[in-house]
Amino acid sequence: MSKRLALCSSLPEGLEAGIAVFEVAMAAAQAGGDEQPPEWVQLTPRGQVVARDGRNFIFDPEALVEVFRAGGLKLPIDFAHETEHVETLGARPARGWIVELDARPEGLFGKIDWLADAVSALRAKAYRYISPAVFLAADRTTARLLKGASLVTSPALNMPAVAATSSQQEQSMTKAILAALGLAETAPETDAVSAIARLKAGDPTLFVPKAQHDATVVALAAAEKKLQDADDAAHLARCSSLVDEAIKGGKIAPAAKDQYLALAKSNFDGTKAAIDAMPVVLKAGGDPEIDKVDPTKGAAGQLSEAEKLMAKSLGLTEAAYLAARAA
Repeated sequence: MSKRLALCSSLPEGLEAGIAVFEVAMAAAQAGGDEQPPEWVQLTPRGQVVARDGRNFIFDPEALVEVFRAGGLKLPIDFAHETEHVETLGARPARGWIVELDARPEGLFGKIDWLADAVSALRAKAYRYISPAVFLAADRTTARLLKGASLVTSPALNMPAVAATSSQQEQSMTKAILAALGLAETAPETDAVSAIARLKAGDPTLFVPKAQHDATVVALAAAEKKLQDADDAAHLARCSSLVDEAIKGGKIAPAAKDQYLALAKSNFDGTKAAIDAMPVVLKAGGDPEIDKVDPTKGAAGQLSEAEKLMAKSLGLTEAAYLAARAA
């Protein structure tokens, strides 16, 4: 008599099925309708676990989610891992599709698009549990890739029945709270409670005493003023040097020093460009009496050529420059 080949021997190399099982709890009927399976179902636990048959496995939900999203494929749900035994059972259709994965503190959750035959089987309680199929890493222990999942009748792990007790919105809120507390998304509830207790108790390591805060604010303000004063002094010295050199070079009369200094303080680059373009109008060692009158300044209501250059460099119209000069 020939020996019958066990179904499990036909699994692809590195694939493990039935290693963790979670109950699919049906939602109560609404408005007279039939019960519906949950949209989100737990597929694996988190961390290291031991199956009922003694096998050891390690699940890293975040890593499994990353690989799933990189692959960009929806994963099939079948009955009793039937799609893994094509050689002996033939092709089998999907009974649903895993369309999204989420890493939560409890483990890996899948968002399921249930098809009609899976919904009917769950309503009839022909199947009560869902079990993942995963490819293992070289250590034959760590789950590296989720291949799909199956509705099954027999648990492999002594795990409590798990349904989608939290909506996706609640999960997002929980993650946001943990982040606000400075904790990782996978932090246990005890860590969150402890962090909140420390905040309520006014843990001195989490707060700066008011006196210290006030002293720091005063010191910072003084330091900022000191830096600003230094910047202002350096800018004034730069402007003074520019105007003094222009006077020495005979481009500006000493009587116009304050006017050009004010222009340089408001627009150094524009003033420098205008001065550089000015002709020499005073000879070195000239008559001091001449210096009392600014030869670069036009008559009333008019601009000299030097003033026109200055207005152009400052982006002013001649009328605006005249008005500023008059003021």
